[in-house]
Amino acid sequence: MCIPVPRSRVADLAGITLSLGCLVHCLLLPLLLLLAPALAPWLGLPESFHAAVLLLALPAAWVAMAGGWRHHRRRLPAILAAVGLLLLALGLAAHGQWIALGDPETADRLFTSLGALSLASAHGLNWRFRHRRG
Repeated sequence: MCIPVPRSRVADLAGITLSLGCLVHCLLLPLLLLLAPALAPWLGLPESFHAAVLLLALPAAWVAMAGGWRHHRRRLPAILAAVGLLLLALGLAAHGQWIALGDPETADRLFTSLGALSLASAHGLNWRFRHRRG
């Protein structure tokens, strides 16, 4: 017998997965590129990767946070999600050099890593508050 899974629960799982994938991309990929320069052409991702992740993260966060709010009425997950999405957007802007920064690559990694951590934390808290008993 298959029990249906609420959309907000699936959205939380998708949000956590996307956030962790983003974090791995931001932190691990540059390390791999430094350690294995010969592999750099095969490990690179297209320029549109950052925009695609943000476009996937937005609806996942929206569905998860809205479902969580209806269940637990706590603001913290939604605030953390909003901050995380804003930081991801700043990372995208730094990556695309749409904002004037001294070192766009470092700013991209910093904003995107902090955004991914904030968004993963938001989804984790939302999950915890939704499934807390009592």
